[in-house]
This record gives sequence, C-alpha cells and structure tokens, in this order.
Amino acid sequence: MMKTTVVKFAITFKTKQKWGKEAKKNNVTLTEWIINKLNSDIEFDCNQPVQLHNDIPPNQRYFIILTVPIEIKGYWVFASRLLNKKLRVWIVNKLNHGI
Repeated sequence: MMKTTVVKFAITFKTKQKWGKEAKKNNVTLTEWIINKLNSDIEFDCNQPVQLHNDIPPNQRYFIILTVPIEIKGYWVFASRLLNKKLRVWIVNKLNHGI
C-alpha cells in the first residue's frame, strides 16, 4: 500500500474560482488540475507575492487539502527549497502561472 500525506494551504475564494475555471476548461477536477500542474515542468516566476493563511480574512479563506503519495510531496518540497521558497508560496505561484 502506498503511503500518503496531506498538503494543505489556504487561498481566496477568487483564486479558487480562477483555478476552478482552468480545471473545467481542461475537463478535470480541481484536485486533478492542481496535481497535474504542480507535477509539470513549466518555467514560472516564483517571486510573485502570495497571501498566506493569516493574510487572508477568515470569511474569504478557502482551504485546499490534497492527499498525495509522500514521494510527490517530497518532490514539491525539494523543488520549492531549491528556489528558497516556502512550499505554499511555490505552489500558489506555480498554479497562478499563465492564468
């Protein structure tokens, strides 16, 4: 049995809608779209400002919770650390790229 772990981060409802539209355009669920994009090898600017959990007002906060194999999360953490970024910053910048 494959070991899994949880990746959890907060975004605004506006960002969730934007990502949801991209997922729908690609005919996949939001979760599938997020995982596919994070696993892609696209070049992106990881220096864009990102609102972290406490920067988002509670009534505008939407939590994304992904259950992924530990190796996948490990790859994401490694990729973010190579750029000296927190995982959440790396994730949001990568997902916002090109939309």
